[in-house]
Amino acid sequence: MAAVMDTEIDPESLALIIEIQLQDLRCMVKGKHTIGHGPDSEVAAQIMEAEVKNLSSFYADRSMSRSIAHALVTDADAISAHVLQEKQAADDRAFALRENPQGARRQPTAIASSSASHGKVAEVKINQKLAALTVDEKKIPSAAELSITTADPSSASKEKSALRHCVACTSDVASTDSVRCPCSHDYCGDCITSLFSAAINDESLFPPRCCKEPIPLDLYKPFLSTTLLGTYEAKKLEYGTLDKTYCHVRTCSTFVPPAFVKDDVATCVKCQSKTCTMCKGETHTDDCPADTLTADFLQIATENGWQRCYSSCRCNAQFCYVCGLKWKQCSCTQWDENRLVARVDNIMGREQGGRNATDAARDALAARTRQNLIENHECEDHRWRSRNVAVWAMGRFTLTLGGSEWM
Repeated sequence: MAAVMDTEIDPESLALIIEIQLQDLRCMVKGKHTIGHGPDSEVAAQIMEAEVKNLSSFYADRSMSRSIAHALVTDADAISAHVLQEKQAADDRAFALRENPQGARRQPTAIASSSASHGKVAEVKINQKLAALTVDEKKIPSAAELSITTADPSSASKEKSALRHCVACTSDVASTDSVRCPCSHDYCGDCITSLFSAAINDESLFPPRCCKEPIPLDLYKPFLSTTLLGTYEAKKLEYGTLDKTYCHVRTCSTFVPPAFVKDDVATCVKCQSKTCTMCKGETHTDDCPADTLTADFLQIATENGWQRCYSSCRCNAQFCYVCGLKWKQCSCTQWDENRLVARVDNIMGREQGGRNATDAARDALAARTRQNLIENHECEDHRWRSRNVAVWAMGRFTLTLGGSEWM
């Protein structure tokens, strides 16, 4: 029996298995004995037969309930259209009765029919709740659970029809009008909607939760309107963004999703205003004052005399490195003597024998290097090429500048 309980099987095979077991059990109880004083084996067989019959009834009821639930879900549109047609017919009949005073005595029937048709919205919501409460096909009860249920069928029906207690308003509501949270607490539809609305308006309460456990959206979706669901999705994106940016226009203050942020500039989806994502104010053409990293770097550049090109290095922009004006449009000297000497010392240190050369050799090398810098300071003929120093050594690359080679 446990194998039947815990394994998914088609209804036809299950019915055949149950019928064979019933036949076997009937054969076991056939015997001559005093009424009410049968052997223990027959008593056990009779009890087993009752359990098998209960099992058969259970699966038949479950199949029927699943069929009804499936029909309600799949045929919801057809049912709604049929109800709408009935409502239209009832309204037409009511109008005809109002135009015909002689048929006034039949008006209550039309009114009753029209009143019944006004339950369309409620029926649609019930269909959604039934879809959410549909039993999973894989969740088949175990033998122990089913034996407890079949031992007292009335207890199972009582449990199914029992009301649920809302922990918020302390009222008892039907299971189809309530939500059971992962922590096993129940909420009625009105209370779960209130909890949902409070979470939308207060980030500290988002997402909706009970006993510090988030409540899955699928549980309370049937109780919420389309507007609330849309607001929930928008707030979910907003509260999930770490560095939030809102429109700087005070009369707008709309949250700008990350998809509408480019190069630290956020474009409002409502009024199309531009907002700086760093200072959260109106966007600027220059550097943002709130960008401390850029401000610190510019301070270091100013202290060291560095200049800044507002275009990329490939734009071929030429300017004076001292004053920043267009190249050869100022009166600045072409070089600083101290920097020229430092550059000569740097190059001499890389030359072969430059560090260990005699004073006379170093002076000659310094003069040659200084003269090369003066003549070729604007040299653009530079390229890397490979040179084999020795057969046993790997090829090294040298940079050729104006005829001079630098390792």
